[in-house]
Amino acid sequence: MENQKTGFIPLYRSVLKQPWAKDVFLRTLWENLLLGAARQPYTANFKGRQWPLQTGQLVTTSADLGLKLCDRAGEPTSRHAVDRMLAVFEKEGMISTAGEKRKGTVITITNYAVYAQKMDDLPAHLPAHYPEHYPAHDEARNGGASGGGAAHTRAHKAERFPAHHEQQGNNNNINTKRSSSRNSAESRNEATEKFLSRHPDAADGIYTPAGKSWGTADDLKAARWMYAQLLTVNASLSEPKWVEWANTIRLMRVQDHRTHFDICDLLKWASKDDFWKRNILSPSSLRKQWDQLSTKRLHNPSVARHATERIDFNNTDWINGVFDEKSF
Repeated sequence: MENQKTGFIPLYRSVLKQPWAKDVFLRTLWENLLLGAARQPYTANFKGRQWPLQTGQLVTTSADLGLKLCDRAGEPTSRHAVDRMLAVFEKEGMISTAGEKRKGTVITITNYAVYAQKMDDLPAHLPAHYPEHYPAHDEARNGGASGGGAAHTRAHKAERFPAHHEQQGNNNNINTKRSSSRNSAESRNEATEKFLSRHPDAADGIYTPAGKSWGTADDLKAARWMYAQLLTVNASLSEPKWVEWANTIRLMRVQDHRTHFDICDLLKWASKDDFWKRNILSPSSLRKQWDQLSTKRLHNPSVARHATERIDFNNTDWINGVFDEKSF
């Protein structure tokens, strides 16, 4: 009786054919979106505001979604991780989003009206296992499940499946070309998801698809500070490729055993030297010339930091010392 009171949604088996379905967090998030979507238009009260929602929409935040995605220890998923998962669904054409992330995001499930159609509305002659024969890629493109037996019944009830009917009318040659492109995209997405599972500390968007180059939030923070510092030397300096800058800074930390403060501190010194300020214009050039810069700095006390000063390198506010001119 309780199940009947709270309702239900159909969940097609073909969802298991999607490359992202192996990720238990992605699949659970998708199910939560389906369960939370409005079955008919209504006005939701969320965070003190009124949100008029249409069928197939829900209003939430990444943080709230993360609270419903916990590991075995009960630890919720971070909002950044949820944002990355939602981006996967958006790329697949399963959802669209609108609104402010912190105040409320309206998530629209593509073709939800077709997907969530009552099962007893489907023709009785359709076999119960019909969804397994439905093209797997269409489910992703049409919001996770695009209408059960629509292809089988379009000659009789095409008006009830407008979006699906239109898609089925696409030229087969076009579908063949798209299939190759889609498979490549799926491979890239899978590689990206594997990378992010290994490196959850990667800054949002600061990584290449396969994770060859990447950086943390602090690596990116240092890169942005360095760029601002270099602009005082060369105002026409082009905006860098942040992934590459952050990646170089990460390698300097991991492979060369430098701290963020070491890196920014030496860059600041180099930007005041008459010779090096024209040659050190990126983290890669700083890394390449590190030994020469360090040696010259030791023999240039007029520019070097006072030896009596002490810096707490374990302080998580490392960047503040670099920003603070009084510390130099």
